[in-house]
Amino acid sequence: MFGTLIDVGSDGNVFINDKGVSLVPTLWAVYKKKGMGSNMVRWIVMVEDYKSPYRKLPMDEREELVTNIVFDKPKYKTCQDAMVEDARMEYNRMQYDPLVDQYNAMSDQIYKMTKVYKGMIPTAENLADINDIQIQMGKSSKARDDIKTLIVKDQESEVKIQGAGTEDFSMFEEEQRYKDK
Repeated sequence: MFGTLIDVGSDGNVFINDKGVSLVPTLWAVYKKKGMGSNMVRWIVMVEDYKSPYRKLPMDEREELVTNIVFDKPKYKTCQDAMVEDARMEYNRMQYDPLVDQYNAMSDQIYKMTKVYKGMIPTAENLADINDIQIQMGKSSKARDDIKTLIVKDQESEVKIQGAGTEDFSMFEEEQRYKDK
């Protein structure tokens, strides 16, 4: 949604660019509610948007980091408000893509596996296990990269159909284009 319905200015304020945001009534309600407004919509977008630069972080770390950025504290009780939760769910439904969701789930699992792997201390007894884990992690990364390639192809074909420019591509799409050159 970055650059589509919602834009974030250089000062961090959220701007509604498109009347299509009315298709997300709970997000609009959060935007209009006193005490939430632009900052809470900004928080939702930064946490949930597929093109958010924080999207690659696991959810608990992402929420804490974004809360620190937006509200200058690691926890902010309004983020748990039922209206905010509803807006997050609706925002996710609106942008849902099963391939992107699968990619994100795989990224989360690879992150967790890497933390376990980093904590292992090689010994003569566990060397074969460590090598097996390394091979399996390589297969997981390859499978995730295959899905990423499918996502990029799917989005490129969608852009060609819509006639949009490359400025609307996500970070990993741009990264893939750079690698393909």
